[in-house]
Amino acid sequence: MEFVKFNKLWFLLILIAGIFSFLYLYYTLFPGNIPHDVYKYFSPAEIAKAQKYHKINRLIYISSFMAKALFLIWFTFGRGSLLFSRYTEKVSCGKYYLNVFLYFMALWLILRLISLPFSLINHFVQVEWGFSVQTMASWWSDYFKSSLLDFIFSSIGVLLLFIFLNKWPITWWIAAFFFLTVVMFAQIYIYPNFIAPMFNKFTPIKDLKIINMVQEISRNAGIKIDKIQEMDASKRTTLANAYFYGFGSTSKIVLYDTLLKNYPDDEIKAVIAHEAGHWKENHVLKSLLIGTIGLFIGLYLLNIFIHSSITIHPNIKITPAVLSVIYLFILLINFDTNPIQNYISRQMEKQADLLSVEFLHSKEPVIKLQIDLAKRSLLDVSPPPFIEWFSYSHPSTMHRIELVEKAK
Repeated sequence: MEFVKFNKLWFLLILIAGIFSFLYLYYTLFPGNIPHDVYKYFSPAEIAKAQKYHKINRLIYISSFMAKALFLIWFTFGRGSLLFSRYTEKVSCGKYYLNVFLYFMALWLILRLISLPFSLINHFVQVEWGFSVQTMASWWSDYFKSSLLDFIFSSIGVLLLFIFLNKWPITWWIAAFFFLTVVMFAQIYIYPNFIAPMFNKFTPIKDLKIINMVQEISRNAGIKIDKIQEMDASKRTTLANAYFYGFGSTSKIVLYDTLLKNYPDDEIKAVIAHEAGHWKENHVLKSLLIGTIGLFIGLYLLNIFIHSSITIHPNIKITPAVLSVIYLFILLINFDTNPIQNYISRQMEKQADLLSVEFLHSKEPVIKLQIDLAKRSLLDVSPPPFIEWFSYSHPSTMHRIELVEKAK
């Protein structure tokens, strides 16, 4: 292989990313006017403060993406990846899988270094705005732990990928699909039992007041909520949150201790009811099943991109330079399909919001919760439509309030 071919497929993928990046940046800098209805719940000062905060975060996000994308485009199509693969081949003394590992390790490290300044800036912003209480020592500890885990799992994945590519150059993606599907479902057990405890402490909730809330919501929802835990989020953040995780016997609700300590009972109950909605509708399992469809399509497209971009010779092992093609494809396809992924997520969140009203037999605590969360967390309650469509996994605050107000 003499070079990576830049073709119409890459042009389309990069063009879409470029258009989305431009629109995201434009609406970040020029968000437009705020609808009049917003002032019914929030003051002009609160709205202006939240907009300023989110403008900073959005600039960090889009700058990080563009930095990685521009590097990978230059590296992949500017012969840098091929020249570097020849260098790692010399260093590895012709040992193929050592060559693959060295190439991967170098590319992984470069991408980490590109992302690091943006991660640090984001941390400083969260500290400055009062949302992070982490010391730099604690932040670095988390960063190195997450980086080590990513490196280990990525190393295993890359080595298996090259085994598949060399053994089945045409149908490798089918083998990869089955393997990654197993991994996706296995992580439902692995993450809460092995990964999450490396960063936070999870304890069963014993507060009778909370337990009574859960039992009442369980009866109203017609489900058995038997696992609800508290997470010590306060060692890192002042923000409140909660999440539902798992399916079947692995299902559980996790509440941040910041929520339990700082929010009134009716709002905590509204949070539990919302997470019970996710439990009732099996949203994690549905997300996994949708994810497997996306994975199948993504791997199929990746196979097309690989074969249209490089020349694969029979009985000759594929060059490690294909890794830059894969990294670039994953970065661009994830960015370009953000609207689809977030649309699906928003529909599930809307469903959980409506179910929470049903389980509570009241709209007021749900609306009150949304207003309180927005004020305390500086949420952009009415972002530009494009920003919400492209990047919001949850409906904006005003859309959630309007949805609940219309509920029967």
